[in-house]
Amino acid sequence: MQQLLDSFETDLQTLRGSKLSIMDESKKGIHLCQKALSEMRLAVYTNGFANQEDEIHFFKHIKSKPLQYLVYYTEVRKCELRLPQLGKKPKLRFLREQRQRINRFFSKHLEVRHYLLEGGKDMDAIYFLLNGRRYFSLRLDYHYHQDTLFETSHDVLFSTIQGMERFGRYLMEKEQQIKKVLSISGHRHIGTPFNFTLPPTAAMELIYALREAKAINHGNFEIKAFTDFFCSTFDIEIKDPYALFGQISNRKKQRAKYLQQMPDALLNFLDERDA
Repeated sequence: MQQLLDSFETDLQTLRGSKLSIMDESKKGIHLCQKALSEMRLAVYTNGFANQEDEIHFFKHIKSKPLQYLVYYTEVRKCELRLPQLGKKPKLRFLREQRQRINRFFSKHLEVRHYLLEGGKDMDAIYFLLNGRRYFSLRLDYHYHQDTLFETSHDVLFSTIQGMERFGRYLMEKEQQIKKVLSISGHRHIGTPFNFTLPPTAAMELIYALREAKAINHGNFEIKAFTDFFCSTFDIEIKDPYALFGQISNRKKQRAKYLQQMPDALLNFLDERDA
């Protein structure tokens, strides 16, 4: 069992260290967790447990690792899919509602969460043995990995609590990112030493190119938010970036004419420098 866990944690570390967008990481993370749980399930059915101590250790410390990350990645993916696309206030309101949902979940399971945080052991024989289901039959509102033949009375709840703790930290970080963009976009740097001196359409060509090339945040950003940041930084005004991009996309020739001028300008500079 420990080898399966070590293999999972190695793959997980590689995934979390990759430069994928959060959506791609979540999708791959869900698949990785499901694969690990399936392999653990097969190992349990094939080999069983040598004693009750091994069984408790497995459901409390081994299976809980991929299961808590399955909870985390499932919640993150749902959050990213449902997060409002336009406007800072709707985004922050949505994230606040998600945090309130987590708090309600924690309040509903205060005693078990306290047992987890305090490192309790006196109830392990009931919480983490398969036959403990005779004493407890919990019904959770969240279903990430249901398998009544591969669950104790509390192992899914413990893993869900741990996954929600991790998801809560993600929500706090997400909220801080949005507030930071809001703070930057709400403050014009009058007299900035770096001004964008090409037309606004050139700025929009550049902004969309940065997103599609995944040069900023791996392409995972809202056009309006980044445009506000760009305008604030380089003292340029773009009121409606989407309408402006519509003008660019309707061009019949040289649809990215300003971007096409940039490599020519760089090559000319390099040629003159070499000469």
